[in-house]
Amino acid sequence: MNAAAQLCTAWFGPQRLVIEPLAAAGFSGSRVYRVEVAADAHDGAAAGPGAGGRFILKSFHAQASREQAAWVHGLMRRLRAEGIGEVPALVPCLRDGLPDCPTLQADATGTLWEMAQWLPGGAVEAPSVAQATAALEALARLHTAAARLPGPPQAGPSPGQLRRRQQARDLLERPWSLRRTACGSGVDAALVARFDEAIAIFARADGDRAVASVARLVPRPLPLQPVLRDVWSDHVLFTVDEHGASATGNRVSAIIDYHAAGVDTPATDLARLLGSWLPPVAEQAAPLLDAWREPLAAYERLRPLGAVERRLVPWLDATAVILGLDNWFCWTLDEQRKFPDTTRVQGRIDRLLRRLEGAIEQALHATADFD
Repeated sequence: MNAAAQLCTAWFGPQRLVIEPLAAAGFSGSRVYRVEVAADAHDGAAAGPGAGGRFILKSFHAQASREQAAWVHGLMRRLRAEGIGEVPALVPCLRDGLPDCPTLQADATGTLWEMAQWLPGGAVEAPSVAQATAALEALARLHTAAARLPGPPQAGPSPGQLRRRQQARDLLERPWSLRRTACGSGVDAALVARFDEAIAIFARADGDRAVASVARLVPRPLPLQPVLRDVWSDHVLFTVDEHGASATGNRVSAIIDYHAAGVDTPATDLARLLGSWLPPVAEQAAPLLDAWREPLAAYERLRPLGAVERRLVPWLDATAVILGLDNWFCWTLDEQRKFPDTTRVQGRIDRLLRRLEGAIEQALHATADFD
């Protein structure tokens, strides 16, 4: 905590602060703290934006370059300048900010940190239609604003689609069944049991055919622009309603965590967010675009989808399930990485396992739509 307090002086100087560590929602290894400027020590000039003197101190992941972090902060500032109030405001450093990005601070190890406005709200895993509609309207406004940012128009194959095609080719060369035989002693038995379940589902649902179709895909060119790439249920916050902290309203109060942002198709964000939500009970057996028909219509009233973008959304969702599991088995079993919260890791894998059979079928249909 002393290190966090020392970091905070770069933004707030020698003010009295209350600093509380928070559990990060993702698995990047970022450290997150809630910071509150004491009421009797508040200095409006130093404390930067935000009501109540409450802020979030967060590190970038260890591999983040200064160029990437500065690009992300530039994107956030420009989106706010375009009127996207769901983007948290960044606090400029009072001292020692990076010359090319005064909202970034590097610690003694070279890790980059930011201080952002704290925006209240709650995340939901199974949003109502009204909540999902509000979220997709906010995302459409964000995408529209991002497309207006300076720079020449960009077009080409989706970088995310190209990466997934290559990962599918790698998976064909070294399938799960082969990697399972290489699992040595000392690996987590619970993870191995989940790997066995995935292999059984994969064989039963003809996963090899789905992966082969992904590996053969020739991506279509489409407009590219800055997108978030990691906008999922935990990163969209809704206003807390009159019932208190246990319930959330129908207005989006914040869209948080921009560290994975990059240039790709807006379909990437739609697939990531829609795929992270549990659809309404009556729509749980429906295809992705049908399950969220009304929220998608609200998105398209503000930003119509191109034909290739629309076909790409279910493809990206399906491949995210299959190749997301591939990533988790690689990290936990092949590389034997250690994560601080094993229960959360198992929970993430379990959710992907529940969707695996449907995702294989969806990948086959969605890939055929590109042929």
